[in-house]
Amino acid sequence: MALKTDYKDAMFDGARKYRIIQNPDGTSGISDETEYTQEGDKFGANDINATNTAINRLNHVTSVTLSASGWAGPAAPYSQTVNVAGVTADDEPILISMLADDADAATQKAYNKAFSIVSAGTGTTGDGTVTFKVYKKPATSIVVGLKGV
Repeated sequence: MALKTDYKDAMFDGARKYRIIQNPDGTSGISDETEYTQEGDKFGANDINATNTAINRLNHVTSVTLSASGWAGPAAPYSQTVNVAGVTADDEPILISMLADDADAATQKAYNKAFSIVSAGTGTTGDGTVTFKVYKKPATSIVVGLKGV
């Protein structure tokens, strides 16, 4: 999703001019009578909602499990395609470690070895999928995070 990046400010020479208008119900209204040299863009709820959605997405992390047995191919590079809801072919998520804070030493060692293999590989996104490619198959299944999906 591309956000609008060419908003313009309203520009005018001199001071703003307003006209007070008497409404039939006895109330008054204000009409802007300023002569603008450039009309400005409106920034409304749809704009800020789109901006906030994009920012929230940048910080969101989606967990993905790469199974040790899921690597396909007779020779390197091996690949594994996983379904990831919300990802598009235009996305470029950042791969992050999802190693649990309380993991014991053996789990940390196995995870770090598998993560180093996955992070040294490449990945491509599709609409609803991410394909990982590695040149050595990890010996264990691993849960990784994709930031920005």
